[in-house]
Amino acid sequence: MNLVIRGGMVVTSRFCFRADVSCDDERIVALAAPGEASDGEEEIDATGLLVFPGFIDPHVHSRDPGLTEKEDFAHSTRAAAAGGVTTLFEMPNAIPPVSDVSVFRDRAEQHVRSAFVDFGLWAISLGAENLSELPALIDEGAVGVKLFWGYALHRETKQLVYNLADEPPENLIMPPGNGDVLDIFEQVARARGLLAAHCEDREVNEAAQRALGREIDGYEDFLASRPDTAEAATIALGAEFARATGCRFHVVHTSSARGVEIVRQAQREGVPISAETCPQYLTLTDESYASVGPMMKVYPPIRRALDRDALWEGVLDGTISSLGSDHAPHTAEQKRQDLVEGPAGAVGVETLVPVLLNEVSKGRLSPERLAWALSEGTARLYGVYPQKGAILPGADADLTIVDPDAEWTIRNERLHSKHPLSPWNGLEGRGAVRFGLVRGQVVMRDGEPVGEPRGRLVRPVRAKQEDAALG
Repeated sequence: MNLVIRGGMVVTSRFCFRADVSCDDERIVALAAPGEASDGEEEIDATGLLVFPGFIDPHVHSRDPGLTEKEDFAHSTRAAAAGGVTTLFEMPNAIPPVSDVSVFRDRAEQHVRSAFVDFGLWAISLGAENLSELPALIDEGAVGVKLFWGYALHRETKQLVYNLADEPPENLIMPPGNGDVLDIFEQVARARGLLAAHCEDREVNEAAQRALGREIDGYEDFLASRPDTAEAATIALGAEFARATGCRFHVVHTSSARGVEIVRQAQREGVPISAETCPQYLTLTDESYASVGPMMKVYPPIRRALDRDALWEGVLDGTISSLGSDHAPHTAEQKRQDLVEGPAGAVGVETLVPVLLNEVSKGRLSPERLAWALSEGTARLYGVYPQKGAILPGADADLTIVDPDAEWTIRNERLHSKHPLSPWNGLEGRGAVRFGLVRGQVVMRDGEPVGEPRGRLVRPVRAKQEDAALG
């Protein structure tokens, strides 16, 4: 269907300009001066609104299949659409995880039946267990390879095992040693893929817990048990492995000032390293625990104001090239446990965009920088630009249309995840998504998903990948 978005302020990573955007056959076909586009079969009056390239959430755990008591792909993609996200990238730690091409194809076939937005699939590294599978997974279209660095995996389910004492040794795939991790870097580099890692050194965390000398009692103890040194040490080692192999290395959910500084310095030295952070690290601190409580328990932990401020600096100067939600739901019963017993992870895909738009309204983040971090920069990093992340003729007609002055309050009961328990419940802010379009079709209007599932699998175009550190 021919669609025209009239009179909006088009936002790119470099500048804003008023234009009519014409879409046809699922693509953007033309940009014209306001009022000069030909009539469309359908039209949206975007006067006074901001028209962004469709926002991408590259870090989503939908728990589907195998853990669908927590969430499923239909719920997570409906929530994404409701929040103004038009493409998400699904993390690989469902049951079974995406560890070979057969699982990749099965997962894509399954998810396309329930996806309300377009999606890409991450592959998982199981260390030596699937090292030889990684090139085929990258060739098949995995957006990246995820390494849960330092974590053991259950041998049968391939799920993360946080406490090794909980399982007999024969049930575990032990965390790969550094030599095995270097092999992973080399394999991904040869395949011209992207390797991403959860960066927390397990032995540093274990030493910190021993040094604490008591059971965790409150958020200060929780932070002491997972220090920023654990993140910084892993990032530094990853940077050296990237330097040695040429592998593109991506640090997901960066949480600390030390972490972002190590990434910045490595980038200055020409290391192919990039970084992501999340709204929880940009808007919450240890002081938030008094009001938010265990709902804000995530790994790595939300740290102090100095870490938050350093992460903002990284976003603004381009050290951090991508933002993601790390949407990781659990059941309501699980998340209502205390800090020690409750699982790490929070609902976030639906609140990613409004929380960041609120920062735009406060002047902390420019619309152009948001367009980079949630659209163009993320699309370039994962090799899907300019199919995604662009308002250009030939690009997919993915658009997130925002009323910058609209006010809102996040309420759990209005969210669309299976267990809608948000760390931002009760937050009031400004900047609301009015329309979300996926390939020229309206999939969200005023915060509510519309229509039927129509999402498709998105595969990177390796030849068009660019250095993610460029901002």
